[in-house]
Amino acid sequence: MNKVAKFGSSQLKLLFFMYVGYAVLMIMRQSLMAISPDLIADPYVGLTKTKFGEMLAYGNLGGLVGKIIFGWSADRFGGKLNFFVVLTSVALFITCFGLNTNFYAFCFIFFLISVTKSGGWPSLAKMIEHWYHPSQYGRVWGAISTASRVGTIVATLGFGYLLRYLSWSQTLYAVAGIGIVYSIIWFLFVKERPKEEIIVDPDFEVKIDTEHRFHEKSLNFALLDFLKSKRVWLIFVAMMGLTVLMNFLDFVPIFLKETLNMTSSDAVMTATAFPLGAFFAVLIGGYIFDTMPAKMITKTMGTLLTISVLCIVLILNLSYFQLEMSQNIKAVWLCLFTFGFSISPAFYLPMSIFSIKYGGVYSGALICILDIGGFFAAAVSAYTVGWLSDQTMGWHKVLYLLIGLGIITMILTVMFLHGEAKEEEKALA
Repeated sequence: MNKVAKFGSSQLKLLFFMYVGYAVLMIMRQSLMAISPDLIADPYVGLTKTKFGEMLAYGNLGGLVGKIIFGWSADRFGGKLNFFVVLTSVALFITCFGLNTNFYAFCFIFFLISVTKSGGWPSLAKMIEHWYHPSQYGRVWGAISTASRVGTIVATLGFGYLLRYLSWSQTLYAVAGIGIVYSIIWFLFVKERPKEEIIVDPDFEVKIDTEHRFHEKSLNFALLDFLKSKRVWLIFVAMMGLTVLMNFLDFVPIFLKETLNMTSSDAVMTATAFPLGAFFAVLIGGYIFDTMPAKMITKTMGTLLTISVLCIVLILNLSYFQLEMSQNIKAVWLCLFTFGFSISPAFYLPMSIFSIKYGGVYSGALICILDIGGFFAAAVSAYTVGWLSDQTMGWHKVLYLLIGLGIITMILTVMFLHGEAKEEEKALA
């Protein structure tokens, strides 16, 4: 077991504000996925699944642009101001989305939503760097990752219920109001840095790491180092696959409605299984990363990612079991829960912790670079999934694609974690 530092009261207070803030951000983002079945069914909009996938692709390209902007601005202006801009902008753009019915305007507005939403992670990474000890990173990131899933759960359950009584546009106006209110709370009560007298733990000395590879080095020096690093390239490619697998959640409500003949409201609420599984996984995963030996982490993540692939295989082959409709729904729910549980720790924790430890003062820039690969892969996959799902046996083709990608991603992630375990052994030698 590795020794971990305890949390101070000010750290816990900040963790609460970050937790709620990121949950609100995810509620706003996921609200657009929650309304997707009704949006596609709206005759005044005229969206097909191919067009919806194209819109998501533009959104992922927006996320790529946003990571470049906010990765730099988080290091330049700090996490507090960046996160305030993120919350406020997303809320305003969601309102604009609800006022619109034109496809090309949808694409442009969703692009802007994704540009600003993507600034959340780099902003919080900068706050964590300022407020927490490295031995706390796993638990902090684990907690914030659960906020991401809590936000998604609230969005899928809450908006699935609201859609029974409100139109898709009215639902968006409600969530935008929540975002505006919390952005004001964030700006008024959160501080960029702790006071000097705040001590993380008497057993741990909090100080600037003068031995870090980027101490007093320029951003250009760090970027060149990232470009040359095999470790960075490996996690970069692994995150591309993990992002595509996680983003399948965007299509799950439509998938459930079409394959199980569910209503839009029921499909959205059933999709809650995915983020619910992810919630429990990252809650446990943060503690594991702080306490479990690196070699054991590699084996655990490899096992979990293997299980995630088996979940997709089971969903693909459910028809062979000739179950009743209610049993099919329960089986899919369980598969989605297990899939979310098994893939989320690998998606959230290794990249976030590696970025802070390896990137140091340029952690925001490194997170930006890693997320760029993920957003690019997600943009390509969003269009591909939308296009494939409109074809004959389209959802079967989508699931086959996810199975192949899941196997490749599992191998790459295990290779990365195995390399990090060796690096840890060198550091302790």
